[in-house]
Amino acid sequence: MGAAGTPVYAMRPVLTDAARAEAAALAQEAALGLADQGIDHPVDELVARIQSRATVTGFYDDDTLVGCLVMHPDADQPHRNSDSPGVWVSLVPPVPGRDDQEARMLALWLADHAAQHGLEWVGWELPATGQTRLALLGLLRDLGWEDLPPVRRAADGVRVTPLRLRAERRPAPAVAVFASPDALPLPAVSAR
Repeated sequence: MGAAGTPVYAMRPVLTDAARAEAAALAQEAALGLADQGIDHPVDELVARIQSRATVTGFYDDDTLVGCLVMHPDADQPHRNSDSPGVWVSLVPPVPGRDDQEARMLALWLADHAAQHGLEWVGWELPATGQTRLALLGLLRDLGWEDLPPVRRAADGVRVTPLRLRAERRPAPAVAVFASPDALPLPAVSAR
């Protein structure tokens, strides 16, 4: 908690060109940090999405951008189809060995936010190349993501590892993370 009991973290939409440039730079910095550990994590596609008119949400620690995610249209890739309601995103990946508090809070908030909208999961995917990505997968598992068997995307044939984060109501993010009402618009799913 920050001063006077206010949340330290904030989720806000990334709307301006300057904010999108800052988010793209964060993605490139993360890729360099991963490369320093021998983990090849291309970010060209993520940077292109950030710079497009896609919905981008920033995760801020005392007004410093420390994470971001980009919404994907559900129809992006056929392998993403599921019988249960969920949403697909791309995130700036955490770097193993660095303080993972922000990545942990982002995952908790994302799981809680999805659950509040009646969704059952949040999906993400990583390149499925090389064994050096195991350190990154290990960190993501610790943060609550589960990895699924690798698949090839129908659109471009790239081999990816789908990840899922189960939507779950959690009290901590509501206390530690302020989210503006338009931080991450998700479709509400009516109760069955």
